[in-house]
Amino acid sequence: MTKYSVIKLRAFQFTSITYRLVFACLMAAVVIYGGSYYQMRSLLQQVMTGWVKQIAMSKLDAIAAKHQSSLHLLAEQASRLVQTDERLYLADQNGLTVILPVSPYVSKIAISSDIKAKDQSFGWQVDTKGQSWQSIASDDELLKSCSVVNGQHYWSRHIRTQELVFCTGWFMHGQATQSIAILINMQPLLQDLQSNLHLIDEVDHSVQGHPYVKNQLTGNFMLRSEFIPQDISTRSAEGAGEGGSIHFKRQLQDMPLVYGFYFPEAEFQAYLGKYFMIMIFSMGKDMLLMCIAIALVSRQTTRSLRSLSKSTEEIAQGNLDTELTKIPRSDEVGRLSRSFRRMRDSLKLHILELQEATAARQRMESELAIAAQIQQAMLPSAEAAIDPRYSVSTLLQPARVVGGDLYDFFHVADERICMVIGDVANKGVPAALFMARTLSLMRTLAHQSSSPAALLFAVNRELAHNNPECRFVTMFFAMLDLKTGLLQYASAGHDAPLLFRDGQVSKLVLETGPALGLEEEASFPQFEIRLLAHDIVVMYTDGITEARNLDNEEFSEARLQTTITRQAPAFAADIIRCVTLAHQQFIAQAPQFDDLTLLSMQFHPQAKRRKPAFADWQISLNGQPLVYDQVRPCLAGLLQAQQVSEDVVDDLQLITEEVLVNVLTHGATDKDPASIRLDVHLQESAVVLDVTDNSHAYNPLHGVNEPDLEVDFADRPEGGLGLYLVSALADQIEYHYAHGQNNLHIRKFLVKP
Repeated sequence: MTKYSVIKLRAFQFTSITYRLVFACLMAAVVIYGGSYYQMRSLLQQVMTGWVKQIAMSKLDAIAAKHQSSLHLLAEQASRLVQTDERLYLADQNGLTVILPVSPYVSKIAISSDIKAKDQSFGWQVDTKGQSWQSIASDDELLKSCSVVNGQHYWSRHIRTQELVFCTGWFMHGQATQSIAILINMQPLLQDLQSNLHLIDEVDHSVQGHPYVKNQLTGNFMLRSEFIPQDISTRSAEGAGEGGSIHFKRQLQDMPLVYGFYFPEAEFQAYLGKYFMIMIFSMGKDMLLMCIAIALVSRQTTRSLRSLSKSTEEIAQGNLDTELTKIPRSDEVGRLSRSFRRMRDSLKLHILELQEATAARQRMESELAIAAQIQQAMLPSAEAAIDPRYSVSTLLQPARVVGGDLYDFFHVADERICMVIGDVANKGVPAALFMARTLSLMRTLAHQSSSPAALLFAVNRELAHNNPECRFVTMFFAMLDLKTGLLQYASAGHDAPLLFRDGQVSKLVLETGPALGLEEEASFPQFEIRLLAHDIVVMYTDGITEARNLDNEEFSEARLQTTITRQAPAFAADIIRCVTLAHQQFIAQAPQFDDLTLLSMQFHPQAKRRKPAFADWQISLNGQPLVYDQVRPCLAGLLQAQQVSEDVVDDLQLITEEVLVNVLTHGATDKDPASIRLDVHLQESAVVLDVTDNSHAYNPLHGVNEPDLEVDFADRPEGGLGLYLVSALADQIEYHYAHGQNNLHIRKFLVKP
């Protein structure tokens, strides 16, 4: 969508329902009236044309009939006059008036008679007041305009435009006895036609349309305005004429006169446009009134909604005690108000319950965190292996805060160590409690048992007794004689460990007994094997081998053996690291459903015995002496007090641990116990960590590259995965050796640049 389109859309976003409704009303009017504009104009033109035609034709017919009747009456009176056989009677004014009353249409009468006196003629004209006849001399010119044949009457033209001559005569025995010529004055008729044959505009009272009269004897117009074409009489005349004009005409019966009405196109379109605009104005006024009515009704309807909106904004800001406006109505607005009221009350109750649940969950999480710390404290760390004739590396990663897997290793005699790994059924707090009980029994009864089978038998009887929930744990237990290398072991439903010897991986021969806690008198077969120098025993739980990826593929025991074989690790810790990395790459984003536990032990029969390793190290953090286990929490407390983010704190803890393990593993010698000094400096944009030790010169960064899991461990440069992890987490890292000390300068930015 373009920026211009977004601007147009925003222009039609209204802040009020009232505005939206009014706008919709106006748009509907525009669409409806705009779409029907030509239809309305065409319909109006048809209606107006029909109306004009009806009115004009009715007036034209009425006037034509009236004039035709008057002229016909005059013709009948003239016919009776010419048949009178008393010439003296006609010469008398009173006698003439009886037969031919004074008419406004008659201007002059010429009479020729030979009944009494041959070739005598005389004439009459209307007096100046138009009330009587006045005798005049014989009008030969008027008589000459008539030529009566066989007593027929007809109309003749006159020299003046607005006058006609009516001619008639009386014949006896084939000879004319009397003839009369009557001069008709058309002026009154034309005035009557002009006064009545038109339309009156009701808006401005103007006169519309133009009448005309044409004399067919002369071909001239007796009445015509300038808007009437000269050839009007030759055009068609029943309704609409050419170009949108309106034209009607009537031929007077037995008379040489044509009456017509003409409405020019320009005048008619102006006349039509005037009424069309009146119609548009009327509809616009109605639409405006409708929009006003909609606006008033909408504002009245939305007044309660506006009040309700303000109250809900208060609720949205957390003020659940705000008072909602009461709307005592049964329509949608009233129901909405009552629904909001119920929602507010339910929300208050829900928040109260949520607060209580949150507090309870926080207490539970706190208790679980404490339980997890206690559980971790119960398990020995790899550094607890104080005898140089063996080394141990471990991993325990619960699926929840606390888990049910367990491992342990401890001395039961000067030359014997015990190793145990187990998996409690189910997970969570109950499993963790059962695991704690099992570890406690193992350590207590191990000193009283002479063999792994005897120990498992004693622990099983204690766990199975008074176990109504039928909780159980699978376990592998082994005893190693450090002097002879003899490894004795037994299993209670647990998978057989792996033995890594001379680059090959194999499973220990094993026949397992039932899980601990199910049968009080169960027995557990015991096996033994003699370890050689540098042999590594790998113990694991099914959380490793039964883990699944997003494609529901299982990691499997075969994949575990293949991973160890390909990597050919040289140390026990390397097995833990390569298996963990391969496992993480395999499951990828799939969730963890079970606890993950690994324990690897490597036998070093030729190593000399020395004091516990950590007792030889002198560790200090910013000048404060510490033991190894105190370094991580002290570092975290120091950084958190300076408001350093949790992510940076976690990274620095991991970096510090890997650096210390590297120095402890590779930098110390029996002849030269090392001391380690940690100095932490908080700068404006970074945390600087300086690690100094006085062991022999050793550059931990030499040859540190991204690990390739396809390459054998023996072919990798010294430093391994741990130092690569340090290089990946640190933003800057430098090493130098001076004055008999190794110096490692590490910088971690507070915010990524």
